[in-house]
Amino acid sequence: MAMELMLLKPALTGSRLAQLGGIDSAYGGMAGALIVVGFLRVFLGATDSSFYLTNWVFWAKIAAFVAVGLISIKPTLDIARWRRQAKTDSGYVVPDDEVKAARTFVHAETAVFVVIPIFASLMARGYGL
Repeated sequence: MAMELMLLKPALTGSRLAQLGGIDSAYGGMAGALIVVGFLRVFLGATDSSFYLTNWVFWAKIAAFVAVGLISIKPTLDIARWRRQAKTDSGYVVPDDEVKAARTFVHAETAVFVVIPIFASLMARGYGL
């Protein structure tokens, strides 16, 4: 998300837009992989799944993860649209107000994301049971 914020600057064009799209795609892929690995750990890990499934902190962590995913939809769709426009118009510059709006969403993602490791730490210390 820090890389997205770094690239989401006014006058976004060409190669920076392509980089942003690649980072956003990688971020989405990693999020998907993290969910799969996480649930494999819940159901196939050393700890019994009831530890997780009955723990409100686990569900708060999942809710935060889902919230980050939902918040990320708008900027992801915007980035895809910008890339399509840049392919048809080599001089395309993303409007500054759209960049600003996307930055707002990425900031919101980051704010929610911060609580995920906090919930993980609480679970590791036995809270939520």
